[in-house]
This record gives sequence, structure tokens and C-alpha cells, in this order.
Amino acid sequence: MTTKPDKISNPFVYADQVIAGIDYSLRCPALCIIPPYKEPSTIVPFAFCEFYFLTDTKSVAIDKGNIHGTLMGSWKTPEERYETIADWTIGVLRKHKCMSIGLEDYAFRASNQSALTQLAESTGLLKYFLHENGMSYTRYSISSIKKFSTSKGNATKDLMYDAWLKDNSVDLNGAFGRKPDASPRSPVSDMVDAYYIANLHRIEMCATNLIYEGKEEEL
Repeated sequence: MTTKPDKISNPFVYADQVIAGIDYSLRCPALCIIPPYKEPSTIVPFAFCEFYFLTDTKSVAIDKGNIHGTLMGSWKTPEERYETIADWTIGVLRKHKCMSIGLEDYAFRASNQSALTQLAESTGLLKYFLHENGMSYTRYSISSIKKFSTSKGNATKDLMYDAWLKDNSVDLNGAFGRKPDASPRSPVSDMVDAYYIANLHRIEMCATNLIYEGKEEEL
């Protein structure tokens, strides 16, 4: 008897590696780390995840439970800023021995082209660091991330947070001393984005591995 039928009914048996979702930005980059989680669910519960973010706001740089905030620190040039963020990101990934990453793609229609250019430069450095460390990444469009979490490709941050509350029933706003019904802002909105990127990437990796094994068996 083979195990193939079980794997088809639960493709998440292929979720056998640590993965990360990264919401990369210049002001509040955030990571969600998901350990191997083979339960047949498209969503990994909050308690199984680790969250990291950088911020320049001291009051939200909390480190409690599975939420780890770090102050950005000072920088003299844009290049130094890019390197600081990329170094920190690689450090988190190394800590968890994570080699597979989901990364939000650029918002090509962003109205602030200057900010988009800076983000592209910063992300380019991160991609180079990932390559140098043998870490693979998959890019996901903003609309695909929103559609995965809310079924709407143009969902607002409020709708994303509503999806988070339905999936986890965890008051992230409250963790930062904010009212439960407040509109999400950094770092909450960044953590939510990173969380859904990670979960989307988990599904993608499982599907890819299932297809690959099927092709191997045909040979």
C-alpha cells in the first residue's frame, strides 16, 4: 500500500520545513515564521507562528510571547538603512533555519514613485542577501495576498484585519494598547500582511511538492 492517497487528501503532509512570509518596507518590515505544520488547514493558528518587525517607534517595540519588535536604530545614508533592514531580516531567517520565503511583490501602480524606487532598491539588496545565503523566495502580488485572505483582490487594511480576527480571534490591536475596533496600522497591519503571505506560501510549497512527487513517480 502506498501513501499517495493520504497525501492527496492532505497535501499539507508536505509542510515539512520552516517557511517565512515577509512584508518588506522601509518603515516597518515584518516577518511571520511558520514551523512545519502538517495539519489539513490552509491557515496556521497564531500560537504556532513567530512574528518579528522593525520599527522607529519605541512605544510599539514590544517583545512578548511570539511577538518580537525591535527598534530600527539610526542610519546616515539610504544605503545604510537598506543594509540594516536586510541584515536584520537575514538574522531572523537564520535564527529559525528558514530557507523558503514568501515575499510581497512591488506595487507597480503606487502613486509615490520615489518611495517605490527606494523600496525596490532596498528589496533588491535583500534578494541578493537571500541568494548569498542559499535561501529561495517566491514573490506574490499584493492582489493575490488580499484575495487569499479576504476573497477580494482590492481589500483594504480593515478587511485584512477582519479576516485575521475571523481566522485567529486574537486582538492584535490590544497587544499594542489600542482599541480593539481601531483601524489597523503599523505594526499590526504589517504583521497581518506577513502572516497571510506566509500561509499563502505554505500552500504554494505543498502544492509544488505534491506535483513534483507525482512526476517523480511517473518516471
